[in-house]
Amino acid sequence: MRRSGVRITFTRAVPPRAVRSVAGMALTSASRRSSGAGPVPDATPDDTDRVLLDVLLHDGRATLQELAAATGLSTSATSVRVRKLVERGVIAGFHARVDRAVLGRPVEALAQVQVRADADLTALEGALAGSAAVVSAWQVTGEYDYAVHLACRSLPDVEAELRHLRAQPGVLRTSAQLLLHRVPSWSGVA
Repeated sequence: MRRSGVRITFTRAVPPRAVRSVAGMALTSASRRSSGAGPVPDATPDDTDRVLLDVLLHDGRATLQELAAATGLSTSATSVRVRKLVERGVIAGFHARVDRAVLGRPVEALAQVQVRADADLTALEGALAGSAAVVSAWQVTGEYDYAVHLACRSLPDVEAELRHLRAQPGVLRTSAQLLLHRVPSWSGVA
């Protein structure tokens, strides 16, 4: 299957229909829901949904059979529940976690960007989206206007990215911190 430039291949010793990947099933459902309507207002998951979400947060490639075993539901009922979680917008997608160091980008930094009040944010966001070093970016509150996660090949590449950010029209200043160690994050469902 191909989604967002990432190829994900599932290999199993059983016929493909015997063990369905939840990721494949839900992405198919999500592609049908691409009308842009957004999440359903009451998307609050119940206890069974929370079990499904906890399992999927720890293993996004869990099969319907594994999810059914965790919840005590049938595979069919589990499939319906996961599909509804996708349709309601509770599950926004399934993603691969990659090791950026293995991909040749071992130096990570968090940059803050402050812009003028009259800055063209669309142009800045386009520049952020067009940079291979930008992992993610958020518009934030506080002294700075954007927080930008960078993954670079070296410290000179971080410096070059910061110079590139400062050169964007409307950018007043930047600040950055190198990311030293990733703290394991809580990934459960409240």
